Amino acid sequence: MFKYFAVVALMLAYSAGSASAFWCFTCTTFNSSNCLVPDQNVLLSECPPSPDVSAVTCYTRIVGQDVERGCATSLAPAERDNCALVNNCQLCSNENNTACNGNMFPHGRLNCHQCEGNTNSTCAEEIQTEATPCLRFVADDQCVVRVRENNVVRGCLSEHEACRNNRECHVCSGNGCNFRHFEYNAAGSVVAQIQLLVGAILLSGFVANRL
Repeated sequence: MFKYFAVVALMLAYSAGSASAFWCFTCTTFNSSNCLVPDQNVLLSECPPSPDVSAVTCYTRIVGQDVERGCATSLAPAERDNCALVNNCQLCSNENNTACNGNMFPHGRLNCHQCEGNTNSTCAEEIQTEATPCLRFVADDQCVVRVRENNVVRGCLSEHEACRNNRECHVCSGNGCNFRHFEYNAAGSVVAQIQLLVGAILLSGFVANRL
């Protein structure tokens, strides 16, 4: 009889624990670009119940330049307490058993046009579609267009660090600002030729005056 009651007690305890469990997106953009805007059918994990966590269930935070999502139970108490005090961390509570930490984070993340192709591709033309969020988060991020020989790349400066102070790149500020058709190399070549021509004319005039 004692064994029977013990088994029943264990089953009830397990059922209570399962009932208090919850679901959260658990991922990071460091190894999964899908974590930027996670789909409802992937990247979900069941979080273990915890007596330390009641009002909040899931979290989203910035670690380095990446978004990290997970169960509030996986955070240390000090991390949960500090989360509400900083701008790069957010706690939330599930409703109707739906993971609450799947929203874009942080609010106001920069959007840039992102593509790659040759100079005859649609990526080289003026972009008419919507810009998309940058994968990495940098507070002062910018959009870029890089033209190198026959290749065109559009994206975020945070993912194209080589574009800092690079004559092959056009860097701009603002959501979707890198939509224009841009040929830096061609323009630079024309400017260089004009400068050489002007220099040659001035030099010839100076020589003529000396004679």
